[in-house]
Amino acid sequence: RIDSLKRVPLRLARPLAPPPSAPPSSAAMASSMKAIGLPVGGQHGGVDQFSEFDMPVPELRPRDLLVKVAACGLNPVDTKVRSKKTDATLTEPKVMGYDGAGVVERVGADCSLFKVGDKVYFAGAIDRQGSNAEFVAIDERIVGHMPKTLSVTAAAAQPLVLLTAWEGLVEGLGLTAFNPANQGKRLLILPGGGGVGSYVIQLAARVFGLEVIATASRPESADACKGLGATHVINHREPLQPQLKKLGIESVNFIYNAFDTKVYFDQYADIAAPLGKIVSIVETDAPLPMTKLMSKKVSFAWEFMFTRPMFGVDQGFQGFILNEGAKLIDTGMLKLPQVKALPFDVKSIREAHLEQESGKVIGKIVLTREAGEVGTFAPGSRV
Repeated sequence: RIDSLKRVPLRLARPLAPPPSAPPSSAAMASSMKAIGLPVGGQHGGVDQFSEFDMPVPELRPRDLLVKVAACGLNPVDTKVRSKKTDATLTEPKVMGYDGAGVVERVGADCSLFKVGDKVYFAGAIDRQGSNAEFVAIDERIVGHMPKTLSVTAAAAQPLVLLTAWEGLVEGLGLTAFNPANQGKRLLILPGGGGVGSYVIQLAARVFGLEVIATASRPESADACKGLGATHVINHREPLQPQLKKLGIESVNFIYNAFDTKVYFDQYADIAAPLGKIVSIVETDAPLPMTKLMSKKVSFAWEFMFTRPMFGVDQGFQGFILNEGAKLIDTGMLKLPQVKALPFDVKSIREAHLEQESGKVIGKIVLTREAGEVGTFAPGSRV
């Protein structure tokens, strides 16, 4: 029941005791699998580096699930990993894919949260091989049960952006769900039209009760933001403060930044309210003038979704978010962003990376093995 969220702050809630463990699958499996990525002998660089190759099915750690991947989502992190600046020749393959959905094929010796045959969705770990493959090994604590109302294609588009939005709002900005103290407070999300922005808008407005101001530079992006619950949409290609003042808004209490942090930092310092908070999910190669935030006592935090799996800390919270997010999706409280689904092949991965790098993606791009689910689906579609 969604009403239960009113009684427990989302930032403090944790999963209940796990169900009894299920035995590993006894089904015989091949020792190798197909994957799409950067091959041995290749290099990081352009999309021409992608190829399909055979590689060993991953071995499982004690808390790992082996998931047969039906679909995987694309995110900016995929393009960053692929285009990493290095001249080194790869001595082992690099498989990207930090969103996925599929069916549990095998469970590790110490697994207790899932069983063979469960439908799951997940983001994954940036320091392990990803989901652009037939199978992926992933710690069960950062996996969620797939929303019952979604196809695997739609489900694969959700995990990374849902986790990033939720963690940024709850941990970075210190918000709690259905808190009367949030009423009358404002949040700016820049930009609002991407995958993360799509969930920040909805969670901020519907779960945290904030007035949301989104940014967009194109009419179609602005329409998407309004459709997801933004009260106002302004253009991030123009100075922010004059546009806010034109709306009668002097300042915002919370800022969620999803663009190069240095670009808008000075403007954020101007529009942040005293005691305001800023969270950013994008790195920067320039020093940030933090002293500009001092007089207003504005706090700044980073959000990095991969921190928990990278350092092995509090991993179960991500499984909790995915399971609670699935409930919000299934009840219709959260609408899906636009999803563009392409076939699961080398040509499509190259196309998807180029489109992601263009900065014009609305919602999410997904690669799917479900032939009947290829196409572009409007926001709110279950595919």
